[in-house]
Amino acid sequence: MKSLTRQEWYGALVAVLVLGLLLSVASPYFLSTGNLSNILVQASVIALLAGGQTFVILTGGVDLAVGAMTALAGAIAGHLMIKIGIDPYVAIAVALAIGAAVGLFNGYLVAFVGIPSFIVTLGGLTLWRGMAFEATGGFDASGLPDPLPFLGYGELLGIPMPILIAGVYFVVMAFVLSSTKLGRYVYAMGSNEMGARQVGINIRWYKLSVYVISGLSCALGAIVLMARMDSSSGKMAQMFELDAIAAVILGGTSLFGGRGSIWGSLLGAVLITMIRNGMNLLEISQFRQMMAIGAVVIVAVWIDVIRRQRLLRK
Repeated sequence: MKSLTRQEWYGALVAVLVLGLLLSVASPYFLSTGNLSNILVQASVIALLAGGQTFVILTGGVDLAVGAMTALAGAIAGHLMIKIGIDPYVAIAVALAIGAAVGLFNGYLVAFVGIPSFIVTLGGLTLWRGMAFEATGGFDASGLPDPLPFLGYGELLGIPMPILIAGVYFVVMAFVLSSTKLGRYVYAMGSNEMGARQVGINIRWYKLSVYVISGLSCALGAIVLMARMDSSSGKMAQMFELDAIAAVILGGTSLFGGRGSIWGSLLGAVLITMIRNGMNLLEISQFRQMMAIGAVVIVAVWIDVIRRQRLLRK
């Protein structure tokens, strides 16, 4: 399984390099330092959401509510800072607590009640965003106080903070997946949940954990996103759930669970951002961009199905 995961990771890397080469030929502005930095900064939020989504998909589930959870955590944190005057660091802690609590709720329904993840998170798609609007009265909160501007536009050692935050996050999550009991059990559950249960793995608690990780990832993404926007509202992160799922699939993680790499998800997020950036440089309409992303996701899933069928024949 490890060699196969490495092949998928390399496949995503090759896709990024080939697309970068094509776009550099198509547009003289693509390879500029400013544009490449802009791509990585724009990819950071989707990458954070995709990182949490990777854990869920590796277990054979899916989280359709990552965009709504991001909106809920961000909208309430921004509202607390601007409308109520709570200390920004306390508001950030509240955002993380909201992400963890929603993830805990989703994980409980999936792991302990037995409701399919698709149904739980499909309901959350509107539940959490509606709650964000209700909690804030539907109003935006703008002009966020420090340290949000630094997190959105500051640099540390010459590295933009969104890129640095995403980089540290992926190093930690890669360690969790490769070197901890949770990571090993995530792959085991996705490959053969019945077999994992028979060897004594407590499926429920570990499955619960991956949804908490997804929720925390969304909260972290919310902090970076509202720092970049200098505002927050219930409208933020719309359709981000599709980009996050697409990034995971394009990164080589199987929708059937048990196979994939979190580094592939990072590359998948960069790949999606590159596609959008390149089409913007080429002045391709937003509607065609939507069509292109949708087509790419369908092709990626098709490839995953073919790959799975080949593995089953062996």
